[in-house]
Amino acid sequence: MVTKTDDMQLLRDYAARDSQEAFSTLVSRYINLVYSVAFRQTGNQHEAEEVAQAVFVVLARKANSLRPGTILSGWLYETARLTAANSRRSEIRRHNREQQAYMQSTLNDAAPEQWERVGPLIEQAMSGLNEADRNAIVLRYFENKPLRDVGAALGSSEDAAKMRVTRALEKLRVYFQKRGITLSAAALGAAISAHSVQAAPVGLSSAVIAAACQGTALTASTLTLAKGTLKLTGFAIHGKYFTCANKCN
Repeated sequence: MVTKTDDMQLLRDYAARDSQEAFSTLVSRYINLVYSVAFRQTGNQHEAEEVAQAVFVVLARKANSLRPGTILSGWLYETARLTAANSRRSEIRRHNREQQAYMQSTLNDAAPEQWERVGPLIEQAMSGLNEADRNAIVLRYFENKPLRDVGAALGSSEDAAKMRVTRALEKLRVYFQKRGITLSAAALGAAISAHSVQAAPVGLSSAVIAAACQGTALTASTLTLAKGTLKLTGFAIHGKYFTCANKCN
């Protein structure tokens, strides 16, 4: 069973020993989640790839400063959401979002009519949750973990995790209801589980690792995104580019 401890140990290994293998494992584990959040907000593959690279550059920079017990999937989700939002506002955004067209093209057989309406608003809805609730939703529906694993990650019992997930999902349901999207909590959860994470493009993991660990393939616009996200999260950086072992030159 994969737990948050595994994630944080890999991150510590990377920070302490410049372990590209450890960082690569984390990229492989979460690249689809990060890319999906970015693509959902930008509606553009190139921009989503750039956002994903920036998110993992930020992770590399903050590898030694994340607090013990951080739920990395939740942290990456929120960082991806913030970075994509920053990208939308910045001058480096090169294309208009085609969010609805994207959603229509990526629907699968499970609950397409719900997701077609929910998908374009899910990140905004998630932004209204507190950290614990957001982590619970990410673990349960984005990663599709069983409730016992959600509870273990949150440091609580399975029953407590179920209660938190239920309450957080209800908050999301109310958010959508206020915007004219009426569906049950069960249908909302099913739609998120089925559609929220898609496969990242082939080759993106390698590009992310090269950018975050080696400082190669890191464009000026990607660096701008990473710096903007670090500022949003209160972590200032200096210099022109990143290299391995969380150093700025």
